[in-house]
Amino acid sequence: MVIDAHTHLFSPRARERPASVSEEEVAFRLMFGHGGQRMVTPEELLGEMDASGVERAVLCPFPWTTPSCCAENNDYLLETARAHPDRFIPFAVINPAHGGEALAEARRCLEAGARGLGELHAQPQGFDLLDEALLAPVVELAMEYDAPLLIHVNEPVGHVYPGKGPVTPEVIYRFVLAFPDVKLILPHWGGGLPFYELMPEVAEACRNVWYDSAASPFLYRPSIYRLASEAAGPHKILFATDYPLLPYPRTLADAAEGMGDDPAREAIMGGNAARLFGIA
Repeated sequence: MVIDAHTHLFSPRARERPASVSEEEVAFRLMFGHGGQRMVTPEELLGEMDASGVERAVLCPFPWTTPSCCAENNDYLLETARAHPDRFIPFAVINPAHGGEALAEARRCLEAGARGLGELHAQPQGFDLLDEALLAPVVELAMEYDAPLLIHVNEPVGHVYPGKGPVTPEVIYRFVLAFPDVKLILPHWGGGLPFYELMPEVAEACRNVWYDSAASPFLYRPSIYRLASEAAGPHKILFATDYPLLPYPRTLADAAEGMGDDPAREAIMGGNAARLFGIA
């Protein structure tokens, strides 16, 4: 079983008329408003999954700023997942900066079948990830529903690209210390945090943290799969693509090269996600 733990689908309005999205959504307009970035329909995603042998995919909304755009994307992903329950695992996004309104939206979506919350992205959404008073209610709600939080993390060095922000391993580790019991999925290899799990105290603190490989070919050599698995443990690694940012042939080939005949390959490619999301 191959499970893609990180894909993105946009509502028809955002996909077909990106320039119509509110100017308040600065990050979206920067990345997609010009129409240059690829966005796909559920049918296109399913077709490419079938062609590449990907059985299921986690559907992540964009980290919207405004409550209305969060709700629009959430509703679309929930509807899409209901139409294909054996293929899609929906997440829902909120902007914690909106306090009680955001919590109400999160509860609504979790009641409607969302399996996690995210992708949360502190910089474009305009909240402080280390504001414990603001984030504690979000964490408590996620734990109430046993839903992981997907929080965008970036590596602190290397090239600059759209979406790269200030939440680095040092920042997310402080969040982990504040909320050690909530399940966290840290995309893009957690910005390098897996390698700090070679420190026993970091490994203990990160006991409820998983790392996904979204956009890996843009960031690291294929050996990241083997090295991160050795550092943090193969049970904590989730194959992910950030689709449609990267096509499946490229990401699957990258993972295959990175793992070779590693006995943990089956777990990383889908087994770990299946256990995390309770898939038989």
